[in-house]
Amino acid sequence: MSEGPGFLLPVRKERIDRAVASRTRTLTVVLEAFCDPQNVNAVLRTCDAFGVQEVHVVEGPMKPFDRNKKISQNADKWLDVVRWKDTAACLESLRARGFALFATHLDEGAAGLAELSFAGPVALVFGNEHRGVSDEARARADRTFAIPMRGFVQSLNVSVAVAVSLARAVERREAERGRHGDLGEAEAAALRERFYLLAVKQRTRIAKAERAAAHRARHGR
Repeated sequence: MSEGPGFLLPVRKERIDRAVASRTRTLTVVLEAFCDPQNVNAVLRTCDAFGVQEVHVVEGPMKPFDRNKKISQNADKWLDVVRWKDTAACLESLRARGFALFATHLDEGAAGLAELSFAGPVALVFGNEHRGVSDEARARADRTFAIPMRGFVQSLNVSVAVAVSLARAVERREAERGRHGDLGEAEAAALRERFYLLAVKQRTRIAKAERAAAHRARHGR
């Protein structure tokens, strides 16, 4: 084991331990061909907040996804972001791992999240901001789902839609499975170690920046 935990304040180590205890790889999010890479960053922040460790990004037709620390709040460094060139490869890989595929799409057969089962592994698929999920994604999905709208608008910003969907999905998982976080002991230990090291590196960078700022202040630069 590395010396990472020894360089962390107890409160920081406790926060990491709590986060790992709430992490899951049996609920994931697929982002299909987003036009705005900043939406991807916003969704990554949401996934971290809900304990979703693995996120799949199918590259869009516009600018490829690139991290934006201001929007993601560095959430991407705590996640496993898997990039794909096409939807079929992504969804077939998840299906081979036992994931049910639920794609967001407003149609007559769309279910509410409360009607779907989250007892097993589930991938929630969110489509392009303008056209929604592709025909390919709908054809491969086990079910489509929609967020009920109570007002005049018929859609939400995609990052908001992901947040609403994950909040409901976590509730369903806790009701059906008894808990949300479900990493095995060995996997949780490995993830804790990884997070400890990331936190130490972050603390080191902050300390270095503070020393540089103090030096500039002393020397009038």
